[in-house]
Order: sequence, then C-alpha cells, then structure tokens
Amino acid sequence: MTDRKIDINLRIAGVALTLPVSLHEEELLREAAKGINQVWEDWRKRYPDRPQTEVMAMVCLLFAQGYLAMKAQNREAERVLEEIEHTIDTLLLPPQL
Repeated sequence: MTDRKIDINLRIAGVALTLPVSLHEEELLREAAKGINQVWEDWRKRYPDRPQTEVMAMVCLLFAQGYLAMKAQNREAERVLEEIEHTIDTLLLPPQL
C-alpha cells in the first residue's frame, strides 16, 4: 500500500514552503516547523546585529546537534538491549555441546 501524498504549506523564518508529504508525516513536520520558528524568533531577538542567514545557520546547528545526540542515544540503547538479550539467552537457553 502506498502512502498518499498531500501538499502542506509551512512558513519557516518567513519563507513560505509547499511540500508534498505523506499523511503520517504532516503532524511531525508541522511540529518541527513550529519549533524552528520559536527558536528563530528567540535568537533573532538575542542576536539582532547578526545577519539572518547566520542566525538561521545557528538554528540549524542546534537542531542538527539534537538529532545527532538522539541518534547516539538510540545506538547506546540498542547496544544495551543486545546485551540484555544475550544475557537472557545465556540464562534460558540450554548450553550447546
């Protein structure tokens, strides 16, 4: 089954975007745009003398840092789960001769 695409309109840092997205992606993308705009507005006030492109680059860096941190946490969680699975297997499965 293919996921139906819809066009959504977003505004990020004053830039209008129309994107074709899957129905299940829409809410996440709208939430992401909202978060970006909140940080953008806060940082534009905090750094009024910096060019808007520089402020947007800082916002992008913040979100990329968050993404990479979550990715590292997921890898660590997978490693811990594999260890737990191995321990359970060792305890429950009969030893192989």
